[in-house]
This record gives sequence, structure tokens and C-alpha cells, in this order.
Amino acid sequence: MSNTVTIAFRVKPEIKRRADALFSRLGMTTSAAMNILLMQTLEHRGFAAPVALPPRERTDEEEADETPNAETAATLQRVLDGTEPTYGPFSSVHEMLDFAETAEI
Repeated sequence: MSNTVTIAFRVKPEIKRRADALFSRLGMTTSAAMNILLMQTLEHRGFAAPVALPPRERTDEEEADETPNAETAATLQRVLDGTEPTYGPFSSVHEMLDFAETAEI
């Protein structure tokens, strides 16, 4: 008798591809990652702290997910062009919050 069982579940192909790539970068298979997830979930009686790559090691695909949308990109460009009003610089967070409370923007 085998000391393991097979669990099958459905997932979108893109999610599986991205998960496989991430787990590979972490040095494990998706099956090993699922075993870790199940063991840690049982140990903690819920989800445990995540196992993640440091932000500096994100993939190009992950970086692309954070690309500013068109409205944000346009606003940033206006700031750089000097046509969008900016406020500050502030010497402290307290100074910035004081300004935000009284500013009529």
C-alpha cells in the first residue's frame, strides 16, 4: 500500500503555469508546495505566514502586474512635465498630514 494519495483539483491553466514557475524558483515542485501548504495549514489550524520571494526577485510578469494604468501614467507624466500641480516637499509625515487636513485641493 502506498504512503501517499493523489488529490486532484481544477485550476486555470495560467494560474498553474505561474505557480509552477514560482515554485520552481523556490526550488520545489508544485506537489511539494501543496504538501507544505497542507502541513502548515494543519499545524497552524489555518493559513500560516507566506513563503515568498523577496520583492527584488520578482519576475517580469509580476512587475508587469503593477504597471500603472493609463490614468495614473498620464497623471505621472503631467507631474513630470510640470503641468500637474504638486504639493510639498514636506519635511515630515506630520507636516504632510497637517497640510492634507487644511488644503482645499
